[in-house]
Amino acid sequence: MKSAVLLGAVVTGCVTTDFVRQPDPKPCVDAPRATGAPAEQAIREALASFVAAVDAKDFGAALELLAGSWRKRYSAERLARDFAAEPRGVHLVDRLKSSLAAPFTISGERATLPLGAGRAARLVHESAGWRIASLDGDSSTP
Repeated sequence: MKSAVLLGAVVTGCVTTDFVRQPDPKPCVDAPRATGAPAEQAIREALASFVAAVDAKDFGAALELLAGSWRKRYSAERLARDFAAEPRGVHLVDRLKSSLAAPFTISGERATLPLGAGRAARLVHESAGWRIASLDGDSSTP
């Protein structure tokens, strides 16, 4: 029975050949994601925190609220430079701020908040919570 459990863990990808070398392997099961009202609250909090961080020019905090793909390519300094050099960024945050109370859709690990004019903010759920993937997505694309 013990070998069947181990084999099942290997087949499902919970344990890899690196397991032996890693003192702290990733757990087999991700932490459960909040659904319904808790998810909506978490999404609104992430968006409001991003707006507050940008308004306070705390680009380190703002960076932490971006999706992992953005965090890999950006630094807090670069984010600050981009916001200083490109007025469009401030405009996008202003649109986000005025839409924070609007209804949004959640589909699995993704959420979309319409911002008007056919645009939308997009969020993804990562291990650390909801993160912003885009502030200027096409609202017609799920």
